[in-house]
Amino acid sequence: MPDFEKTGQKCDKCGGDMVIKTGKFGKFTGCSNYPDCKNILKSEKSEPVRTDEICDKCGKGMVKRNGQFGDFLACSGYPECRNTKKVLSN
Repeated sequence: MPDFEKTGQKCDKCGGDMVIKTGKFGKFTGCSNYPDCKNILKSEKSEPVRTDEICDKCGKGMVKRNGQFGDFLACSGYPECRNTKKVLSN
């Protein structure tokens, strides 16, 4: 099973397929012709998603974010409150 997902985009440097891969800092879009072509696309920062969770430190709502280690919950009161929680998968 391949360790990437096709995006339907073509590499603007070599014409190869652009694919979504997972690296040590999370998912990224890069050329399938690696290592001959090292083109990557800068990722768009995802917007936080509101949740029903309440921050146990300040009482504000928690939002779901995506970081280098996957999804996590963060206080919407950042930067005043820096509380975070792991997202537990069912």
